Amino acid sequence: MARTLRSVARPIETEQRDSSTARVPEVSRGHAIVFTRYDRERAVVLHPDDYRRLAALDEALAAMTSERPVPSEAALAAQAAEDEPLGAVEDPREIEKLLGP
Repeated sequence: MARTLRSVARPIETEQRDSSTARVPEVSRGHAIVFTRYDRERAVVLHPDDYRRLAALDEALAAMTSERPVPSEAALAAQAAEDEPLGAVEDPREIEKLLGP
């Protein structure tokens, strides 16, 4: 299934349950237990540290995709040079000459 960056960037919704209502096996760091039913993944159990790391990465990805990046002066100059009727500039030395110090 293909996923767009926007669909991946949705934050993880967390529901907390008391351990007396569901018995879950202990999982060590760096491992995941995938529960399946009828050959379909139904749930994944992670170590709490791995879950927090995943949630932090998820938040960072969401922050990166929610704001449009501002191009640097060098990027704007390179883009302007590409738009010149001379054609694309691919030689690194030529690019340095065009962009200056």
